[in-house]
Amino acid sequence: MADKTTATIDSQAERLTLINVYEVEPAKQAELAKALTEVTESTIRHQPGFISVSIHSSFDGQKVVNYAQWVSKEHLEGFMKKPETQEQLKQFAGLAKSVAPSLYRVNSVIAE
Repeated sequence: MADKTTATIDSQAERLTLINVYEVEPAKQAELAKALTEVTESTIRHQPGFISVSIHSSFDGQKVVNYAQWVSKEHLEGFMKKPETQEQLKQFAGLAKSVAPSLYRVNSVIAE
């Protein structure tokens, strides 16, 4: 069984992947990454269907990527319908120049 503290990318697992790319001013990158991390730790990780979130910051300071895994689209939709979720999303968007979320399936994983 996989360690619960580690995100696992598995093409055989039936799960939903949300990849959200935030374009930011370099001065806001650390603030957004911190806000995403803190809200995920305190709230999002406790939601039904949550599996994992990984926050990535680009070396050029212009992007923050949120890679999230959920059990199903229904679980993600239930989370997204909550008023507190919408408030959190507005807070994150307020730190970014643009936000581009998309839903994905994992087609393949190639590792050594």
